[in-house]
Amino acid sequence: RGAIGGLARRREGLAEPDDAYREAIAILENERTRLPYTSVVVDETQDMGEPALRLVRAIVPKSDDGDRDSLFLVGDAHQRIYSRKASLLACGIEVRGRASRLRLNYRTTELIRRYAVAVLEGVAVDDLDDDLDTLAGYRSLRRGADPIRIGYATPSKELAGLIDWLREVPPDGNTPVSTAVLVRTNRQLSEVEAALDAAGLDAFVLRNNRPDDRGIPGIRLATMHRAKGLEFDRVALALLSNETIPPRQALSHAVDEAGRREVIEREKSLIHVAGTRARSELRVSWHGSRPDLILG
Repeated sequence: RGAIGGLARRREGLAEPDDAYREAIAILENERTRLPYTSVVVDETQDMGEPALRLVRAIVPKSDDGDRDSLFLVGDAHQRIYSRKASLLACGIEVRGRASRLRLNYRTTELIRRYAVAVLEGVAVDDLDDDLDTLAGYRSLRRGADPIRIGYATPSKELAGLIDWLREVPPDGNTPVSTAVLVRTNRQLSEVEAALDAAGLDAFVLRNNRPDDRGIPGIRLATMHRAKGLEFDRVALALLSNETIPPRQALSHAVDEAGRREVIEREKSLIHVAGTRARSELRVSWHGSRPDLILG
């Protein structure tokens, strides 16, 4: 099916992203095309696979002065939720001796940061350049309150508890626009939206093709993937269960134990990212038995 789909896309003049990257690299290298750029700035480097990083390298070829000031890359492999591990060095990007670690967290409180870091326990995280990274020495400016962690017997009871929490007025008077409910799947997104609507609470759903317009009132609803790069004063991670964390289908499709481990580690990174969307208050809820991945 994959080969047939690929042929159909080529007939329509379309291509998978990685194939498009490779074709662009071939044009730049084989035709010796020189682009009018002296520098490239890359954000979220950890979510770029090898073809994308090789294209970055090809846009501004390595110069005689050893890339001085031509490439600036920012990334955090602890927040890798899309791409597989890719080595900067293997892609022709040399950062050794010139890399710096940012250790001060300006977004989340210290206790939220600790919870999110604890979720990653047991996950070996690379430093984007063939070595292991560590979160030792990282800290937040504010201590804050412990994240709320609460379980329910059923999904309906969990939704009722979530609505009670959403109705609470935070001490600092933050508006619903500064509150977000994050879930794992689109189906759960629809369930939460319906529950809030029935409870008379305004909600604004953030879709993949829909930016967050703070001029529109309502509690923000999004999948954990969609929330990447965003931040809110109050965040609820909801409807977590052993059926969705990690997804049973993804585990069943893993061909071996290494594949299963990759699924679980990717899921831990997703929970880590979702939890760190919260600036001041984090609520984590589940139904049934508590998934091991969210222990924290």
